[in-house]
Amino acid sequence: MSVNVIEALIFASPSPIAVKRLTEISGLNQKEIEHRIKQLNESYEKENRTFRIRYVAGGYQFFTLPAMSPFIKKLFQKRSQPHLTQAALEVLAIIAIMQPVTKPVIDTIRHIDSRYLVVSLLEKGLITVKGRDKSPGKPFLYGTTFKFLQLFGLKDIDELPKAEELEQFFENSHNYAIDQDQ
Repeated sequence: MSVNVIEALIFASPSPIAVKRLTEISGLNQKEIEHRIKQLNESYEKENRTFRIRYVAGGYQFFTLPAMSPFIKKLFQKRSQPHLTQAALEVLAIIAIMQPVTKPVIDTIRHIDSRYLVVSLLEKGLITVKGRDKSPGKPFLYGTTFKFLQLFGLKDIDELPKAEELEQFFENSHNYAIDQDQ
């Protein structure tokens, strides 16, 4: 079976297509599929194509190279991604890094009520309820969705920085800012 079949399946899929689904349709095993995708990407690179195939959100999908971003943005100016304010991005970052996490924890970190932002992120499909906490009042536990992974081009949540890494980053950037002031 040629690489063209795998290429066509990934191209035709409206969302990332899982390896399991590719194996069901093509009859190839996971190793053969991964080898063919590697061949395709090498071919695209050799031919100086503007796209590649990447593993994201549990499956394979085509992506354009970052250098094409300005042109793609112009094409989709009217159909933009969900608008996220700085506050919504803060809440989304807290949920992504600490998941599963409750709204009271989010509010404690932000020092402000985040109810509207949590509801907005739920409506946009970027977060979901993962269950209930055992603490008093049994608040909802929130986590990110596949739509979140797709929006940010992540394979899975393991690609996110850990809380400790972020603390170290902010400590270092704070020290750098202090050094610059002297």
